[in-house]
Amino acid sequence: MQTKNPTLDEVLQYECPDAVYRFRKTYGITHEESADIFVQVKKWLWLAHQRRLAGLETGLSIDIPIVVIDEMWHNFVLFTKEYTAFCKDFFGYYVHHAPTTEAEELEHRGHLQSLTRVDRMQARKDRMRGQYEYIYDHLGKDTFVKWYLEYPKAYGYRRLAELQLQAVDAKLAEVQPKALEAAA
Repeated sequence: MQTKNPTLDEVLQYECPDAVYRFRKTYGITHEESADIFVQVKKWLWLAHQRRLAGLETGLSIDIPIVVIDEMWHNFVLFTKEYTAFCKDFFGYYVHHAPTTEAEELEHRGHLQSLTRVDRMQARKDRMRGQYEYIYDHLGKDTFVKWYLEYPKAYGYRRLAELQLQAVDAKLAEVQPKALEAAA
């Protein structure tokens, strides 16, 4: 299949209601929140495709502030037929999700340990600067602010874990009385 070059607007028109629903139920958030996070995943995937089209060797990296985008991406990938069709229809190939391997993480940690604290902070800034600029230049200030200022507060690791636990507790509260009635 041949590589395609859709506009961002074309990619954003795609919908996968089941992915939005599953994410909403998993984290107990509103439909609007879940749908918006799905929009951000489509932006992320389009942006990764743009880097590939531009021949840029380094890809994008999910960093801590945008972990919620990664979680929605995982969620979307679970709908394998829909995700595969989305990738092929819009990009002409399957966009693989490649998390950091243990070897990559160990190598990175080893490098950072050889640096002073100040140098570590500077190395991280330098490593991410290109990505931040690329996001800002291709998706705009509003998206950059949402991803790197709003999302870390609303959907950081701890907050996502809390939301997921609350959603599980709510589901258990709904199911347990029915199970007790059935057992009686």
